[in-house]
Amino acid sequence: MQSILHLTFNKASGKKQTYRIPEVIENPDPIKVKALMDYILDKEIFYVKDDVLSSVLEAKLQNISSTEIEF
Repeated sequence: MQSILHLTFNKASGKKQTYRIPEVIENPDPIKVKALMDYILDKEIFYVKDDVLSSVLEAKLQNISSTEIEF
């Protein structure tokens, strides 16, 4: 099963910005995820055109499974 971590931030304009990180561990530690998001925010890791990330909104883990169809 593939897991994708969705990190969502508020922007100064009031809009949302989400970053997707594929291939994460199955059960990431919520404290470490929050620390990562705070670090991204504090160090301005990502460029946001004509805006700026202003606060942490939420994190979600998406689990994707697939089943092979045999003919």
